[in-house]
Amino acid sequence: MKLEKDENFADLIRSQTKNEWDEIKVIIPEMSTEELIELMIELKLYVNKTLALEIAKRDDAVFYLRKLIQNGRHWRTSIWPHVHAIHILTLIKNKEAIELLLDTIRYRGDDLGDWLTEDVPDLLGSFGEDAIERIKEFSLDETLESFVRGMAVTSLAVLARKHPSHKIEIKNYILKLFNTTRDIEFASLIVDDLASLHDASVLPDIKRAFKESRIEEFIINMEDIEYIISDTTDKRFERHLKEPLDHFSRKEIEYLHNLHYAKPDKKFIEPAEVESKKKIGRNDPCPCGSGKKYKKCCMGKEKS
Repeated sequence: MKLEKDENFADLIRSQTKNEWDEIKVIIPEMSTEELIELMIELKLYVNKTLALEIAKRDDAVFYLRKLIQNGRHWRTSIWPHVHAIHILTLIKNKEAIELLLDTIRYRGDDLGDWLTEDVPDLLGSFGEDAIERIKEFSLDETLESFVRGMAVTSLAVLARKHPSHKIEIKNYILKLFNTTRDIEFASLIVDDLASLHDASVLPDIKRAFKESRIEEFIINMEDIEYIISDTTDKRFERHLKEPLDHFSRKEIEYLHNLHYAKPDKKFIEPAEVESKKKIGRNDPCPCGSGKKYKKCCMGKEKS
């Protein structure tokens, strides 16, 4: 019989940070929010659900998370406190929290790198339908980098799938954005979000954009669009169903440890259990290190 692994991963905390979780957990309820944030920084990657939820329920959590995010010193030493912070904001789910998340995306997008590309649409989407108008407003800001605006539009597509009553409204919004933007890169980044809503009525607008060279075909082509519109298996959507709290699960922390730190002979889990990438997928982080998805960065450039 296979033993269940400790979801608080006390063993990883002990081996990687020299802290004893069994000693920490009994004093967590008495710790101030500021002390909890300091503990999160000290634990580096190895922050569990118990600590994340304790921080999220504090009334002053956003205040101290903002202090953390605005402190340049922490960005220079480790990305993990900030990655944890943006996930905790989605557990709080109030107006202050989404504003801080949007500020972080705006001013620290380059620092977030792959986390911006891969997780932000899901994180913004987790704020629910009440966040739709605020995300629209954010996506309209032409002072933002194209791929940052694109992440906001992707989150709207996620919300359209999670909340079908808003699907037509969001489709019309993205279509208008697509048709009116003069930013070719931005149009190329959001056209697959438009197609992901599986509404064939948008095809004439998309075909016209290709004909008028308003889409970069090395990013996406018409064949991709037709496949996305017709593919109703929802495989693209399934990856957006991950709950923010799952970031603090043992499975995710072990995966991230193996990905970033473990030597092949010192993994916490068997190599076969690690998500492998035999080839670079369209939605994988670009190997050039830009933080963008491969399809939205270097895909096709290797051939040119």
